[in-house]
Amino acid sequence: MFSARALCVPCVLVLAAGCGGRYPGTVAKPEVKGGAAMPSGGIEAAALPYVVLDGRTGRQLEEASFWPRLARARAVCIGEEHPNPHHHWVQLHSVQKLIAGLAKGDTVAIGLEMIQRPFQGVLDDYAAKRIDAAALKSRTGWEERWGYEFGFYGPTLDAAIGAGAKLLALNAPRELTKKVSRQGLESLTPDERAQVPELKLDDPHHRAWFDALMNDMGGAHAHARKSDKSDSKDAADPHGDKDDDIPSAERIYTVQVLWDETMADGGAKWLATNPRGHLIILAGNGHCHDSAIVGRIKRRGMADVISVRPVIDQEGQVAEVLANPMNDYVVVLQMPK
Repeated sequence: MFSARALCVPCVLVLAAGCGGRYPGTVAKPEVKGGAAMPSGGIEAAALPYVVLDGRTGRQLEEASFWPRLARARAVCIGEEHPNPHHHWVQLHSVQKLIAGLAKGDTVAIGLEMIQRPFQGVLDDYAAKRIDAAALKSRTGWEERWGYEFGFYGPTLDAAIGAGAKLLALNAPRELTKKVSRQGLESLTPDERAQVPELKLDDPHHRAWFDALMNDMGGAHAHARKSDKSDSKDAADPHGDKDDDIPSAERIYTVQVLWDETMADGGAKWLATNPRGHLIILAGNGHCHDSAIVGRIKRRGMADVISVRPVIDQEGQVAEVLANPMNDYVVVLQMPK
């Protein structure tokens, strides 16, 4: 899914694809589709010309109407392929545009898949400038629990903080998802169960998306492998499972839903307590679509939720996205020839 290490290593292939895109890369240093790398000038240097398409019809839209529409929405989920710097530039650019377009008196929060719920206090300290980025990374276990380059996210967080935005830790704790993946929901203690929001596990559209992803990768057994020695700290399983236990497809799916529902639950609760609040969620493409976070926030009573997917205009990627519409808008990035 999202975090390179958010779950146990046996699930990393399917989860990396189910979250950010379709990268078959390694856990620690996945390669970017299309060969992109962090520009020497940082995320700001990853800017590309772009156009905006209606995700349902494919029609090109004027920016003059697109950005105000996003600024009016209660929640906007902006997707990413985690190692792609151009996608992170879209997120940075979007956060800047949306914050600038808010009505006077409105508030804004940035919801983060990258930070798990137990570390909300650390995010609060960072937003208040009581700690620096190094302390944030250390106290949230960034390298172990997420693993992607912090430089992809730092400029966006700092731009949001500079505009007075709240930062929200949205994701489920790794300890919880790891146990569910290995032993199922039925294994949770009452205290652990209290951390689980309402789960809708029978959404046919979401299940069809997940099953198609699994089939594309060769079925359930294609997404699992035995833990290797490089992940030895996960090998000492506190729940008593063996290293080579392979989660079933049903448990992998349950964790995917648990991630989506946890983020949707946290976002919906913030919106409910902030009637003039606007939420911008940064998460993998596998979470920012109709039947994932977007639909699950709507189920919780927040109707005006929009999804945005960045896509690089090469190798038929735009056509593939439009042929299977799951997003409200598509930002098409144009690589230099």
